[in-house]
Amino acid sequence: MNRTIALLALALLLTSCSSDTDIGRRYRAERAFWQASWEQQNLGIRPEEVARERWESLAERFEAIGREYASVPDTAHASQAEQQIRAIAARAFFTAAQIRDGIGDSARVDEIHQHLARNFDDLPEVAAEIAMARGMLAERRRQLDRAAGFYERIIDRVAPDPEGAGAETVVLNLPLRIARLRSTAAPEERSADDYATARSYYERILADEETGPVLRVETLARLAELATDLEAWDETLDRLRTIESELRAMEEPLREPCDVRYAIAGIQRRSGADPDTVRATLAGILRDYPDCSQAPQILLNLAQTAASLERIDEALGYLDRVVDEHGEDVTIGSQALLASARLLESRGRWPEALEAYRSIPVQYPLSEPALMAPLEIAAHHNRAGDAEAAEAALARAAEEYRRFIDRYPPGPMTAMARERLAQTLALQQEFDQAIDEMISLGDEFAQTPRGAMLLITAGRMAAAELADTARAVAIFEHIGEIYADTDIGRQALQEAEILRGSTMQ
Repeated sequence: MNRTIALLALALLLTSCSSDTDIGRRYRAERAFWQASWEQQNLGIRPEEVARERWESLAERFEAIGREYASVPDTAHASQAEQQIRAIAARAFFTAAQIRDGIGDSARVDEIHQHLARNFDDLPEVAAEIAMARGMLAERRRQLDRAAGFYERIIDRVAPDPEGAGAETVVLNLPLRIARLRSTAAPEERSADDYATARSYYERILADEETGPVLRVETLARLAELATDLEAWDETLDRLRTIESELRAMEEPLREPCDVRYAIAGIQRRSGADPDTVRATLAGILRDYPDCSQAPQILLNLAQTAASLERIDEALGYLDRVVDEHGEDVTIGSQALLASARLLESRGRWPEALEAYRSIPVQYPLSEPALMAPLEIAAHHNRAGDAEAAEAALARAAEEYRRFIDRYPPGPMTAMARERLAQTLALQQEFDQAIDEMISLGDEFAQTPRGAMLLITAGRMAAAELADTARAVAIFEHIGEIYADTDIGRQALQEAEILRGSTMQ
């Protein structure tokens, strides 16, 4: 008897020691992962200043953590602590793959993903995240059917939970995403079957009595999207109306019911419904949901619908309401004034339109419509065939842009004003000055599509408008230097070569 008790005590002691060892090992794994993650966060503050070798070293550090903590004696009978350690190891490998993807090491990314799929498939959440990462990578490489295959691995392994924290939060999207991917990859082959599969998946969730209200609404939303893809407009509208009704019954709805009604109006317009039907839906939102956050957009849509029905004064009234009720938002207010000016101009009410155009820079000086207004005025005179008025309007526009640039510090709005100034100078046929402004701006926005477009426009203007081949070639070669080893740079050097060849003929 005493011997039995002693053996039992020894067994309990050994189990306790093993547990303590696992906990200590888990702590060391967590600490190592946290320290590497801290370095990753610091390097990510200014990633463009970090040498590739530094990123490679960090990726290897994460891989080393993964290798050190991945193995356990028996994965089938691993303790909870051992499984947690393996999950940390998987996360380390996963992070290493993300870093290597960022530096373009696609071969190593594939190797790590394959390693994860082979060695961590018994951890459902980890396996799901690995499949998700591989699917997203395949999408980026335009391997759409392969991406769909990875996503299919997740659906049956992870139950959807929009209120969760891991893969369960995105799995609800996957059946529809798979159908869309395969429809894009081979629309004539499998898309109908994949859409049917997605529909069945969502309908099973709705039929389950244990499905909660949040998951139910999100599932209905996916079915509405699915019906929209298939242009089954009546079904889309039915689904959306059901969603609105269920949201209104919730004490704390996960989304605003008025947003769903606004989506209904959009589907009505898209499906070719009568404008009066769309108008009634939009007006109903303002009546039923007076505090709807979409109110400014709804008023703008009501104005557009009224204008399409030639109810011009009604449309102008809606636009005035946008300014009066929501004008504290610079973007919304300035857009409404610009829409009013354009509507008045299109209906031959130029004196009122001119007043509206000129009011925009006064009420909303730091807005894009304010910078558009001077050129809109010049364009009207040009369309009307009044060359003298157009010339005067361009001169006034150039003066306003220069004044704006002098008044405000460098930033997005002054950069936009400089672009408008370059455009105005080109319209005035002051090509030298326009080119100088575009080159200056293009250099400031180097390594961006905007900067490239400004420089390319300057080069082509030098060739076409000034017949200055040498200057154009110099600009294109400049682009080639800034955008070396890119399609933009190669295209610029090609244009320079063509221009050089034309001068030798």
